[in-house]
Amino acid sequence: MMSEVTPTTAATRNFAKTFIAMLWLGGTRGLGLLWTLVLIHKLGIGSYGLYGMAAAVTGLVGPALDNAFNVRAIRESEERFVAERTARFLVALALVALGLVLIGSVYFVGFGLIVAGGENAFNVLKSRLVRDGHPDKASRIDTVKQATSVVAGSVYLLAAHAPTLLTASLMYCTPYAAAVLLGAVIVRKYRPAIPGPPRLIAALTGEMLGTMAYLQADVLLLAYLTNTTIVGYYTLAGMVVVAIISVGQAFATTYHEPLRHADGALSAGPPLRYTLGLAAAGGVVVFLIGLALFISPVPTQLAVTMMIMSGFAALRIVSWIFQVILYNQRRDLLRFTAAVALVPLKFGLLAALAPSLGAVGAAISSTVGDAVLLLVFTMALYRKPRRENT
Repeated sequence: MMSEVTPTTAATRNFAKTFIAMLWLGGTRGLGLLWTLVLIHKLGIGSYGLYGMAAAVTGLVGPALDNAFNVRAIRESEERFVAERTARFLVALALVALGLVLIGSVYFVGFGLIVAGGENAFNVLKSRLVRDGHPDKASRIDTVKQATSVVAGSVYLLAAHAPTLLTASLMYCTPYAAAVLLGAVIVRKYRPAIPGPPRLIAALTGEMLGTMAYLQADVLLLAYLTNTTIVGYYTLAGMVVVAIISVGQAFATTYHEPLRHADGALSAGPPLRYTLGLAAAGGVVVFLIGLALFISPVPTQLAVTMMIMSGFAALRIVSWIFQVILYNQRRDLLRFTAAVALVPLKFGLLAALAPSLGAVGAAISSTVGDAVLLLVFTMALYRKPRRENT
């Protein structure tokens, strides 16, 4: 007879998984910071801003095309999971191929597509672990991938007499070749299947496209309104924030299996007090980093941007966890509507604030937008009765 697992026991176990995942993710983010420092040192903040524009393309395209597969991998049957995983791999392969064609002529688009496809290929490799609620094990793959990328790119930048951003970027993509080969082996036995009916695919793709436009396309608008140096400040602050909010993503992942079996019931998800505790801790960490930068010789704009983004970090941790619950409740239309509706709000704020405030204006627009998003998710989960017939 299996002993009953109490919410407190489950939370303790899941915190342990999250802690292990964060140790691996800490290595991943630390390597990412090393890559950033080497890139800026050798090529300048302007080149890093251009690199950030490519990252924005990655964020817009990759997650949007992968979202239907990602959401359904969490909640659908085993048969559907393995079939859709094959199609997921084929989409990733197509993105890599298109990026290779374009990178020589339009750098930030081509490189962005290669990374989008490569990351989605790694998502194929991690999909079983994520489905079963093991972020600690999935994070190991991310760390190995990042280590390979950073070593390859950094060795080139430090050894080359006159390094270029294009060649450094291609060296950074080294592990994606391995992901494509391993992915082909994993999916070879299963026929591909699309992730649900067209209307559902459109909703899930549109949801993530709206989310990533909200999170990433502001970099492109900021570049248009200001310059690549300002983009570099904002991108650098964003990189730190992403590292911090990963704890929320990892913690939510540990609840995939119980939420799937309970159709997204709140009682099967993370206790609210733990969610809020993680959010508060994440926000404080980002604020302290910004405060340390403020009393250091770095540009004041970067330090203030970081401090403002501490609010974004806290809000986003809660939003990510709530979003996982909504995934399993199959409230796809709600998430899609929220994601798309917030884009003009954030971009309007950015257009009004960025010309005078630069990266600080971008940070303010991000934080205000996420406050509205969290309000929508909170009302959906705690103030509105959930429909039983989906």
